[in-house]
Amino acid sequence: MKKYKKLVTLFLTAAMALSLAACGGKADGKITGIYLSPAQLSYINMRPEYNYYLTTFTQQEITLMDDNTYCLEVSAATFSALELSESTSDAKGNERENSITKFYGTYTSQVNDLDEDLLDVTLAAPTRVVRSFDQLYWADTDNWNDAMGKAVMPTQTDPNTGAPIVDENAQPWTAQQFLESVAFPETTVQVNVKTSSFDFTDFAA
Repeated sequence: MKKYKKLVTLFLTAAMALSLAACGGKADGKITGIYLSPAQLSYINMRPEYNYYLTTFTQQEITLMDDNTYCLEVSAATFSALELSESTSDAKGNERENSITKFYGTYTSQVNDLDEDLLDVTLAAPTRVVRSFDQLYWADTDNWNDAMGKAVMPTQTDPNTGAPIVDENAQPWTAQQFLESVAFPETTVQVNVKTSSFDFTDFAA
């Protein structure tokens, strides 16, 4: 894992800079805590259909406000043809896509019965989602338009190239359709108040 250290560090530095500036204040509440997960490294082997594999670094951040609202931010960066040096910490790869998704909603919390450094936080299903995807589009369910609706629609895939095929005649998605496609159910996580951290969590529906 040491060979991944430099690449992971570069990704996390960029992700943290974006996230700390982005989730600052959705409502009138003041921030009571910001909690960061470790990065998760995952692979997808596209062979034999396509001659490459994908490596994705994902990190999560939860910002809690004193008005019992939260912002969960998920940052992801995907590379193909990742090459790691055997003798140095250098790494290179083809950048495929980047995304930052922010989920907003309400939460309840209580101090853990067994460890006062732990806070049991229950995040309600999000009521707003904001996403910036690969410098191609951004979408906000609270400020929706047809351009966003077209950008987030599911697409077909070209079997020869793997590129998305967009149906220009399709009806753009509504904000509610997009919200329902990415929202997660009520989820409870444990955050560590002392280390400002929490375990990487699967928020999938």
